[in-house]
Amino acid sequence: MTSDHGGNVFEIAKELNISPDEVVDLSSNVIDTDLGVVRLKCRLPPEEPDELERLIEKKFGLSRNCVLVNAGTSQFIKDICCIFRDKKVLIFAPTYSEYEKQSHNFGLTVQYALSKEDNGFEFELDGIDFSNFDVVFICNPNNPTGGLLEKEDLLKTIKNNPNSFFVVDEAYMDFDFNGNSLLGQKLDNLCVLRSFSKLHGLAGLRIGWLYSSNGDFIERLRTLRAPWSVSEVALELAKVALDTDFTKKVEEIVSFRDYLIERLKGFEKIKVFDSRANFVLFKLLGDPEDFFSYFKNNRLLLRNCANFYGLNKDFFRVSIKNRYSVELFLKLLEGYFK
Repeated sequence: MTSDHGGNVFEIAKELNISPDEVVDLSSNVIDTDLGVVRLKCRLPPEEPDELERLIEKKFGLSRNCVLVNAGTSQFIKDICCIFRDKKVLIFAPTYSEYEKQSHNFGLTVQYALSKEDNGFEFELDGIDFSNFDVVFICNPNNPTGGLLEKEDLLKTIKNNPNSFFVVDEAYMDFDFNGNSLLGQKLDNLCVLRSFSKLHGLAGLRIGWLYSSNGDFIERLRTLRAPWSVSEVALELAKVALDTDFTKKVEEIVSFRDYLIERLKGFEKIKVFDSRANFVLFKLLGDPEDFFSYFKNNRLLLRNCANFYGLNKDFFRVSIKNRYSVELFLKLLEGYFK
């Protein structure tokens, strides 16, 4: 139905013989953002993006030299798996597929902590023997379920398991107003991933950052980072994004998300799950192939979740962009079931 990730608008547009701009893409979690025009010189970017790193540290009140910038968080996931090659990894699932993919690429033995549908796909920390694992991947809030582990519960687990290294992917933490981020925590067995792709809308420029108070870990990652890894355009627009107040945008997204969840509860053949991110997971009680094709033919792209470990083709993720796209999705949904 789709590629390994969302946002496959070019293939759908080609199939329908239309422009990609004519497709309403609710399969990817990138927010449409206007950061204006940035004047750039035709030059090489800095070999080390340290200026942006210092700006991030200042913005979030972090210690100096605890932040690294690279070409998207997926690059960090790859580099972290390189550091822990041939060791044991625990992945909280269902979740972002790159954790598994890069783990296999570097010979890590993969096990899963699989959440359950009847518990709303909420992650459970109790009862896991973390001493068996060298590295642990947790997406928080989680993609594609939207579930969130509370800060105190996650911190307690990390502190109680100092021999396991925890990678907490907070790509969607901007959509949580309750202070559950682990940024600033001084723990040697923790790193936090952050992205400019989701709220800031810079997915096509490939730029993300990582926080850790573990200086040795930061230096190991620094040696793996290629020179000029981030483009001048990405660096300049990331600076603009850091300086932009997205509070109202987040409030709108959260409002539309909660509205969509309530509306979806009114459909007999839809089972919807609560979300703390900018997307909603639901289960279709019907024919998923016909369902996906119906929306595709109406130029709206959903994310089928068949390739997420622990889910199947009956599960779909719908991204929250704006009021228009939410209402369009609901209108088409009503038309489908009629």
